[in-house]
Amino acid sequence: MIITLIKEETTKEYDEKMKKKYGSIEKLEKILEKTPKNILYADLENWKLLLENPEENIRLEEIIITDNLSIGENEIKILNIIKNEKPKSVREIALKIKKDPANINNKINHLAEEGLISFEKGLKNSKIPILNYDKIEIAI
Repeated sequence: MIITLIKEETTKEYDEKMKKKYGSIEKLEKILEKTPKNILYADLENWKLLLENPEENIRLEEIIITDNLSIGENEIKILNIIKNEKPKSVREIALKIKKDPANINNKINHLAEEGLISFEKGLKNSKIPILNYDKIEIAI
């Protein structure tokens, strides 16, 4: 099974992300003067290209290949809640779909192991589930 995780960004969003990461194009160019060409070179070239074409939107894709992913109705509900309602805890998701929190926690951990979601640290060591993609395409 091939899963494609898709994130679409505007040029402005990409520019802000790159500024946060590197400061400016000039700073990135100085970093590259001191290091051999590597992935930073691709970041620089992409950044320059997008600034030359500000009307372009960016489609970022991450591909996961797996044989053991099982996505049922509950997993789809969980992904939709995470994406659209931005819950602050696994318990909040369990309450929304009226399921046992331990069962939902297992499903969420499995989705994280497969790379479909990630976690941010919340209050008191809680885990906040995050879905950073706009689309998930599954090819069987």
